[in-house]
Amino acid sequence: MKSSIRFVLSVMMALTCAFSAFAQVTTANIGGKVTDEAGAVAGAPVIAVYVPTGTTYYGVTDVNGLYRLDGVTPGGPYSITVEMLGYRKVTVTDLNAALGTDTALDFTLQEEALGLEAAVFTADAVDSKMNIQRSGVGTAISQQKITSMPTVSRSMNDIMKLTPQASSTTSGFAVGGGNYRGSSVTVDGAAFNNAFGIGQNLPAGGTPISLDALDQITVNVTPFDVRQSGFTGGAINAVTKSGSNEFHASVYNYYTSDKVRGDKVAGESISNSEILDNTTGITVGGPIIKNKLFFFVNAEYTIDNSPGSSRMARTSASDKWGNDVTYNRPLASELDEIKDFLSEKFGYNPGRYQGYSLKTPDYKLLARLDWNINDNNKLNVRFSHTHNYYSTSPSSSMSPIGGTNNKFKAPDGTDIAFNRYSAGRQSVYAQYFESARYYQEQNFTSVAAELNSRLFNGRGNNLLRFTWSHQDEPRSFEGNVFPTVDILSNKEVSGSDTSAIFTTFGVDPFTYGNLRDVQTLIGTDELTLNIGIHNVIAGIQAEWNRATNGFMQGGAGWYIYDSWETFKNDVLNPSKSTLPVAFMITHANLDDPTSQTFPAFDYTQFSWYLQDAMTISDYFKLTAGIRFELPLITIPTDNENKDFASIAAANPNSSFAGLSTSDVPNPAVSVSPRVGFNWDVLKNRNLIIRGGTGLYTGRIPNVWLVSAIGNSNVLQYQYISNLSTGNDPVHFNSNRTDIINSIYAGSSFKKQDLAAPTGATFIAKDLRMPTSWKTSVAVDANLPGGIKATVEGIYSYNFNEVYANSLGYAKTGTVKLPGEPEARELWTSEGIKNSVGGTMGGYYIHNIKGVNGRYYSVSAQLSKTFNWGLDLMAAYTYSNSLTVSDGAGDQVYSFGSTESKNGCNYYELGQSSFVAPHRVIANASYTIREGKKLATKLGVFYEGYNIGYLNSYSYSRFSYLMNNVSGAGSASQTIYIPTQAELAAMTFTSVENKAAYSEFLSSDKYLSNHRGEYMRRGAIAAPFINRINLRVAQDFYFDICGKKHTLELSADINNVGNLLNSNWGVNKVLSSNSILSYKKGVYNFTAPVWKNYNSLSSTWSMLFSAKWSF
Repeated sequence: MKSSIRFVLSVMMALTCAFSAFAQVTTANIGGKVTDEAGAVAGAPVIAVYVPTGTTYYGVTDVNGLYRLDGVTPGGPYSITVEMLGYRKVTVTDLNAALGTDTALDFTLQEEALGLEAAVFTADAVDSKMNIQRSGVGTAISQQKITSMPTVSRSMNDIMKLTPQASSTTSGFAVGGGNYRGSSVTVDGAAFNNAFGIGQNLPAGGTPISLDALDQITVNVTPFDVRQSGFTGGAINAVTKSGSNEFHASVYNYYTSDKVRGDKVAGESISNSEILDNTTGITVGGPIIKNKLFFFVNAEYTIDNSPGSSRMARTSASDKWGNDVTYNRPLASELDEIKDFLSEKFGYNPGRYQGYSLKTPDYKLLARLDWNINDNNKLNVRFSHTHNYYSTSPSSSMSPIGGTNNKFKAPDGTDIAFNRYSAGRQSVYAQYFESARYYQEQNFTSVAAELNSRLFNGRGNNLLRFTWSHQDEPRSFEGNVFPTVDILSNKEVSGSDTSAIFTTFGVDPFTYGNLRDVQTLIGTDELTLNIGIHNVIAGIQAEWNRATNGFMQGGAGWYIYDSWETFKNDVLNPSKSTLPVAFMITHANLDDPTSQTFPAFDYTQFSWYLQDAMTISDYFKLTAGIRFELPLITIPTDNENKDFASIAAANPNSSFAGLSTSDVPNPAVSVSPRVGFNWDVLKNRNLIIRGGTGLYTGRIPNVWLVSAIGNSNVLQYQYISNLSTGNDPVHFNSNRTDIINSIYAGSSFKKQDLAAPTGATFIAKDLRMPTSWKTSVAVDANLPGGIKATVEGIYSYNFNEVYANSLGYAKTGTVKLPGEPEARELWTSEGIKNSVGGTMGGYYIHNIKGVNGRYYSVSAQLSKTFNWGLDLMAAYTYSNSLTVSDGAGDQVYSFGSTESKNGCNYYELGQSSFVAPHRVIANASYTIREGKKLATKLGVFYEGYNIGYLNSYSYSRFSYLMNNVSGAGSASQTIYIPTQAELAAMTFTSVENKAAYSEFLSSDKYLSNHRGEYMRRGAIAAPFINRINLRVAQDFYFDICGKKHTLELSADINNVGNLLNSNWGVNKVLSSNSILSYKKGVYNFTAPVWKNYNSLSSTWSMLFSAKWSF
């Protein structure tokens, strides 16, 4: 025993000195009480066998008759036996232990009598809420539920919709009042969040792991368990499958394409571009050494085809071109000439320009080993890697010559007017080459290793876990590195544009050096001791993250020429007349400018926690714990911009005063106490009241933090040559290093102090991670007829909400609009310039004080499992959430679009756009046995909730807005809802326009009930949509060499109602929520219209699959 204690203490000390706050739960617990007629039975051996592997867990009852088996493998089935001299042997079979929960199992022993055989019982139904001693709100999703849930995307997000408190938007899965980034996700204890923060809630395009590799998933909204942290929404934990004593294997294929998805919305045809997604995979698992060593392997390969440009080059100058035909302006012969020239002079192939599709194959790999070292030590190790990528069209940016509308001169003095949209790369004037597209890679790698050790003759357990996660998302492209080249042409250009892009080749201007990368390393050591009525957990956790972001405009060089002839002559015979109209390159601000530097920061966190789960009586369990977290944020490079420092010091009354580009948050310990209870009211587990309260500390996206380094204008230097910069022009060169050397010919570049950034991100020194105080109360009841009912209530109160103020503005007064009772704030530019004359702005990330968001929800759920194969569940949830900002944008500048009465620098609570006020779900799975050779399986999932689209993004709530009259940021502002008398004092563009606004105010339910008030952000609930998803599977059973084989043919259909009738299951889109504009005392009203969203998101889609397993 002494050696075991020394081992545990040494490991804990090493971890503390070495390097998460992520929720990490990978095991389950089984416990209960053993009694006889006289009361508690002490010293009774309890043996639990995990049947698939023969793994055995031992326990002994204490003086109170209590036993507890900690750290058992989640799932089942388990066989639990109590065998004691003088008593009849009792065994309970088919017990399943849900991930992250305490499963209660009590035994009543009878004295042994002659001829009395051992008693064998079957455990309560799988996933029964009544035999789980939980206190918080959560949803446990078993393997059976995962396989029966309809899904076309094969993403965890689809499966987690079984959580009543959840909501889904185009950004991903959200739960418990947090946005789609507000949850912690782990698989086998390893971080599986989209840690960088651009895109959906999960990495690798939302599918970081195959569903065929997952065994269980839990979604906990209020886990009063101090082991779980790193979230303000929910803690999502999953575990992978493992091998067993029986060899099991499967070969499967999933197929979906444009041929099996709808193309009609309410009878109207919509564009349905070519797409193919065909996945072939295998799983293999079994024993290497029976009862000792097991393996499980999963591998998938997906063939993805998607179309390139659908536009065509003309074959003849007489061919018609434009939006109403498929042809664009360029001639195929002209593009062929360009391609041949590039090949001849540079050996460069720019790729195709028409009639091609793109193949973007993906793959997933997973391997796991489970080793029962001995009765007291069990080790599992898991590796997984996912590679996804997709192709996208080139950027529309024209940074070397300016913004959207540009006017400049060609080398010969000709005036050029150019709009980057109407005359840009994707306009009908142009036909870009394949090399100008880019691939966004989405790679995700994870390793997890966990050692579970039984200590102190079964009264203790130690868990030691190390995990590594790597989110690696670079961009790639077709062909070799070649500068971006835009060729303009004034031929056949009309309207306000005098010239337009003719073609583009070379890499996309934002692709070279583009990188999103996060590495996360976590070590956890956790000791559990059972001492009488106490189950004590003490743990330490150390986490290290490094986030790296590469972003280089024109990193390979970027040339813009006024014609093809100019470019060609610049290659063949360079002169002053052959110069590009503009040039740009971004390179490292180092003594060697040809090297590459990436903005990066390190996030290190140390956590300590202590918890006691007390069995106060047979019918009341109380859990109390506390968690301490110490985060440390460091920047591995010098990030001090000296020009900014001097400007900030010289302007002590500006918004920049006291800030520094090198600021990082000071270390500060956060404390998270929690308490939970579980009360068996009737002492027969037919009525349970549970609940608790506690603090939870979340995270913010790494991309927000790394922008402080990337936008400081310290690490990178940008050289731009056009008529306004005064920099020397640059002739064409195809090699990046040669370009840089030619710019600085005669004087080598040296690292230098650059001008203050005009759009930097600054971090408050006292920044704290967002914190939520969550409280929940729930009632579980067994109703007549075997129906299980649950009512759950949650209330969250938020602290340390994170916000980013728009800098460069000063509040200079107010502006009073006609018809409004109060003046709005007026912000004007401070007009502060950097050393090269640029107007300074930026964003300041900090905690809001004095304004606290909150969330509450009430859920009611009914479920019933029939012994003849039918499983039913239905739930309704009412939710309400208030926040200062949804915090949902990928970039910090999204805060500049926060809608409020007084502009983006005004802190005002509004309704969260990602929380649906009403949500109804229902799930049914039914297996119909047809003799010994056939079975039909049905899975149906219904979801009805508030959701609607604005542009291409979906939200559950909306605001009605007017133009920005306050001046700060880019946000529109919420309208004032005038009374009829106030409306009379407002001048509109016409009498009819005013009458239309009056009618609109009267007809809208919210507006008509809130006359005389300023509208609250997100006050309008989106339309309620009904969706039904269906899974149908037919199983065929075969006996081959004495082993059961199964062939399963299945179809998953999303939005099956739309398949039956194109009017059903259709999303709605709002024409615009900017309904009011004000200028020079006059208002203009534009009526918002909800209409059918003619998009593939409104139609049905189908996934076919075939699986052979044994």
